[in-house]
Parts: sequence; C-alpha cells; structure tokens
Amino acid sequence: MTWDEIKYWAEKIFCKPPFSGDFPTTGKYNFPQLAQVNFLPEEPVRPFNYLKSTPDRENYWFHCFTADEHFHRLYSHFEEYLPLLRQVKGLISADFSLFRNFPERVLIDNCRANRLVDYALQQAGIPMIPTAGFAGESSWEWCSDGLPLYSTVAITTNCLGRDKEAHRLFVGGVNAMIAKIQPTAIVVCGKVPAWLAERYPNIQIVHIPNYSQQWHEREKNKKGGKK
Repeated sequence: MTWDEIKYWAEKIFCKPPFSGDFPTTGKYNFPQLAQVNFLPEEPVRPFNYLKSTPDRENYWFHCFTADEHFHRLYSHFEEYLPLLRQVKGLISADFSLFRNFPERVLIDNCRANRLVDYALQQAGIPMIPTAGFAGESSWEWCSDGLPLYSTVAITTNCLGRDKEAHRLFVGGVNAMIAKIQPTAIVVCGKVPAWLAERYPNIQIVHIPNYSQQWHEREKNKKGGKK
C-alpha cells in the first residue's frame, strides 16, 4: 500500500464509527448482526456521490458501488447525513473495498465498517440493502458474518474485467455466501453472470446498471434520437 492509502485507511479506522452503542455481534471478528432485509430497489438507482446533488432524491434508491472515498462520509459523518438519507427511497449500503491484495487487517476492518454502517441505517429506520463482498479464499470464512439470513443482499461485478483469478474468487465467494446466509434475492450491480440464475433458480436476481452501463445507455439514447 502507498503512504496515501495507509493514511486514508488509518483515518477511517480511527474516526468515530456510525454506531457506538451496544449491538448484537456474530462471528470470529464480532461483526454487528443485521436484522432480516426484504427490500428490493426500484429503478432508477443512482450512485451515492449523486445524493446531495439530486433535488428529487425521494424518487431514488442510491447505491455505494463506487469509489470508497465517495461514501466514506457515511462512516465518518453518519449523523450529518441522516436528514438526507431519510429522504431517499432506500440505500444499497456501504461497500468498502475487499481487494485480495489488501492486508487481512484492512479487509477485516473494511468488512466491519460495512456492517456498522448497515446496522446504523437499520437502527435509524432507513430502507437498506447490505452488500456482500469477497477477497481471497481465506476471507470466505468471515466476510458474510453479520449478513441476515433469508434476506436481500447486493453484490457487484465491477472491477472483475478479464482477470481470471478475480472471477474464480468471485464465484467461490458468492457460492460461500449463498451457502451461509441463503438469500431470497440478490441485487447485482454491473454485468449479471449467466451462471448465477442457472445455479440458483430459487433466488430472485435483480439487476441494476453500473455507471458505465448507464453512460452507454444514455449515449445510445442520444444517438437514437438523432434524425
């Protein structure tokens, strides 16, 4: 990690968390245990960094499948964002990165930060869908801890690209997560893998476009409108 990255993560780890009271914990690293979630997002779904600039935010769901610094404020300044969050239809919650080249301590801290934000949102009564993320194989043991059973969860295929190892770890992580929490619905941001619905026909798969897909759709519509 670079020095700038170390400073960024240190700032996140040691800043005030979004929820500091007593809460139920679970798993090896005592992540907050979330209550059951059965929300499904309604289109259109916008990235979290558009929250403040969206005047009619009550008509939108928002997602955190964007750069970590765009939604870090959810962790560090949660109370300041509550008035805005109470106006939205719902939020696909924090997705602090679980890259496989991160030190394990950072991976654990990021996963815990995701659950803390999720739990704080639930306590505040904000419609929320938690995210499930995966790193290397060793993370599969704990990276789904705290996610609710028989619920809706969200994942993203962003950043997979043509990286074969990333795809292998993603497939393994998804399979491990499904075996552990048995979700009723999975929201996928980005390209939806064909195998997901084929392997798990009893799980509802909901697609939301990522930023790139939204951009290409806008460009396609622009060209289609030309005479």
